[in-house]
Amino acid sequence: MKNNHALITGGSRGLGRAIALKFASEGMDIGIIGRDRSGLEETKLLVEKHGQQCHIIQADLSLMDEVQRASEEALAISDTWSVLVNNAGVAKQQSLREMPLADWELIHNVNIKAVFLLSRNIVECMIAQKRGKVVNISSLGAFFGTHGLGAYGASKAALNQLTRTMAVEWGPHNIQVNAICPTVVMTDMGKSIWEKPENDGMRKTFLDRIPAGKFGEPEDVAELAWFMASPASNYLNGVSIPLDGGKTVKP
Repeated sequence: MKNNHALITGGSRGLGRAIALKFASEGMDIGIIGRDRSGLEETKLLVEKHGQQCHIIQADLSLMDEVQRASEEALAISDTWSVLVNNAGVAKQQSLREMPLADWELIHNVNIKAVFLLSRNIVECMIAQKRGKVVNISSLGAFFGTHGLGAYGASKAALNQLTRTMAVEWGPHNIQVNAICPTVVMTDMGKSIWEKPENDGMRKTFLDRIPAGKFGEPEDVAELAWFMASPASNYLNGVSIPLDGGKTVKP
């Protein structure tokens, strides 16, 4: 995987940063996309400590014009991206009856529309190389109904279906597309929801359903993302893998 290039959205913190650092530790050069310039700069410094290059693209992926611009900037930086990780995501905890349409649209713009547009643009260079990997960061919420996270869950269910269709359409070009569906991961976004005192009951219920007895950490996702990005996963295509400490199999 040395001398390969990985483009990662939401690279300013959390899962995106953990994935960038894992890939850099394995010898990959990195491109990161996100809104927070200072966070992107911090990730860049950490990547460079591994001796790898890190290119920054600042963009708001809730705006499709910005997604298009980010795609163009990425392709101007390199036309040999071998891995794309669609990690950027938005979650808001609101019941369906109370959620403003603007929040619903924001969540779907980032979590599904931006993935579609960015992937469609970047895959062209993978097709030209006759190889590539797309890793979509989905959620266990795609499989279950969770009070207050209806819009988020719907967007991630759509992402899993998009993953399957990408795999079917792009597989003949030797491009594998898979999704990771973590349970709660204690990123800043995860903490903002699951550490609220009013969510103590729901938190306990979730933990009681996880045989491992704990929520995930960003490094757990990064390790699976690395496997999906590496040649070890060349025959894995179109799957959405729960990363949940056993939650989905506990009765």
